[in-house]
Parts: sequence; structure tokens; C-alpha cells
Amino acid sequence: MPRLKIGLVGAGVIGKKHAMALTYSKNCELAGVVDVSSKVQEIASQFSVPYFRQLEDLLEDNSIDGLILSTPSDLHTTQGILCLENKIPVLVEKPLATTIDDAQALVNKADKTGIPILTGHYRRFNSQVETARDMIQSGQIGKLIGISAIWAMKKHDEYYDVAWRTKKGGGPILTNLIHDIDCLRWICGDIASVSSQVSNKIRGFEVEDSAAITILFESGALGTVLLTDAGPSPWAFEATTSENSDFAHMDDNCYRFVGTEGSLDFPQMRLWSYPDNKRAAWQFPMTKSQRLIGAGNPLLQQIEHFSQVIMGTASPRTDARDGAKTLSATLAVSCAAITGTTVTPADI
Repeated sequence: MPRLKIGLVGAGVIGKKHAMALTYSKNCELAGVVDVSSKVQEIASQFSVPYFRQLEDLLEDNSIDGLILSTPSDLHTTQGILCLENKIPVLVEKPLATTIDDAQALVNKADKTGIPILTGHYRRFNSQVETARDMIQSGQIGKLIGISAIWAMKKHDEYYDVAWRTKKGGGPILTNLIHDIDCLRWICGDIASVSSQVSNKIRGFEVEDSAAITILFESGALGTVLLTDAGPSPWAFEATTSENSDFAHMDDNCYRFVGTEGSLDFPQMRLWSYPDNKRAAWQFPMTKSQRLIGAGNPLLQQIEHFSQVIMGTASPRTDARDGAKTLSATLAVSCAAITGTTVTPADI
């Protein structure tokens, strides 16, 4: 069977990662790259594909089977709708959009055209995340009581030389926390409400550098998240899972799940429980078991899943509606901090 031809829109850092993943795909191949900057020539030459300055030019090539949008987030809605109108399935990098209205426009267009959108929350394809989800949803720790999460890393100062990163929407909530919000939704279920406080006292920019978040899941489970990009620690998803070679590995955990019959730390996958139900109380010793699981290659697995979506043999693991839910839960964090209230994501 011929490999599916995939167009890539956006030749930045994330775009290059998608292009590299496509070289390892069994089902897809890169067929063209779009970007307005001169970087497009470099990536097109590296992967021996044609380049285009405008998305419309690539869409004139009727051989394209699917498109990946790794462009600035505020372009996702316009470009995504254009893809759907041309009957091209599209993988939209996270966040799906920057506002709920824009995200809903993509949901509506996908519903109207019947053409699928896959939102690029690639961590759902991480083998460790898949395993944690299976363990928790199958009841291996009993009924979920709560989750404690930390994402704490120190970004280099040059990171903020890019002006938009110092302004509203450019901080770690929409850039980094959205990944963890989606992971927690995927593992623990939908979010009923959030409250939060933010601070910008370390870097002093308009945008936050730190946040503390409390989550109520629809199941009744509770969650807390500490977020900062201004302090070094071994407790962050990228560092602990080793899924991204850009980050040094840290032999520690970033999530801890507590249930009525046991607890699980992630990504080291240590399961803590009592060996005897008749001696299951705090005065008795616990036992631990561990499942050693690598992260796999979630970007590649996302590409392979996208190929199945294009061929109609699978539904998107994170469709536009699901991507909009993660966006609304993430925006609710900022809204809760501004208003000083508990916010329901559905009301955003």
C-alpha cells in the first residue's frame, strides 16, 4: 500500500520534530513544507521535499492526504478551517486554538464537513501515560482519591528574548501546563472546576512564571499542581519520562496518584499497597511493585495514529471537541487566578 502523503505547515522547532518522525513512519511520508520564513528552504532541503510560502499553494497539490499544523497558535483556526474545507484531515498542534470561540469554530467545521481533526496532545501516546491510565482506570489503586503533580524547570534567560513569551498567553500555563492538564484529563477523567493563584515575582514579566492549581475532577477526585519555569528541579514530565532527548533525564517522579487501595508514582510506576486486606491501615507496612516502562516514541505513535484516522480505521484519540476541553480547562486556570474564584471550565 502506498504511503500517505503528509504536508507540514510550520518549519519551526516542533515542525522539524514532526518531519523527523515522518521519516520513521511505516504509513506516512513528508510530501511538502509550508512556511513564510527562509527556514522552509532548509527543512525542505534536509528532507528532500518541495516547499511553499502559503498553505493555499500546497493545497493545490491534490495528492496530499493529510496536513500537520505546527504554526503559531493564533493561526490554527483559520488554517484548520481551510484544510477542512479542502477535505484534508488535519493534525493541529496544541493548543487547538487560543480562545474557546476559535476552538469551537474548529469543532463546528469538523462536525459540518465530517473531516477529522486530531489535536496534537502527543503525550497520550506515551507508553508510560497509557500504562498509568490503564492501571488507574482498571482500579489497581481502587477508587481514585487524588493526584499531586509538579512541573518545575528553569528555562534559560534567552528563552524570553522572544517578546511574545513575556506577554499574556506566553507563559508556562498555556505553553507547558496545558500538556499536564491534558495528561490528567486523559488519566483521571474530565475536570469539574479549578482554582489557582499565580505569581510573576521571580522574572518580573507581565506573564506568570509560577502557579499553584487545585483541581476537582468530575469523579470527585482532587488534584494539585505546582508549576514554575523559574526554578530548577528533577520534577517535570520531560525530565522524568525521558521522552525528549532535549532534556537531561532525572531519576524521579512528576505525578503521584492516591487511591483507596494503593498509590502509584509516575513515571517510575511504583505501585504501593497493603499485601493483606485485613491489615490495610496506617500501622502496617506496605509493599511496592514496579513496572519498568519506557516512554516509547509518542510523536511517531501519534503520526501512525493520524494515518489510521486519515484512512478511516480509527477515530481521533484527541478530536477537536476533546482538544477544546483541554483548552477550556487550561484557560480556566488563568481565569481563576484573575477572578479569585473557583472556575468551571465549561463556563469559559
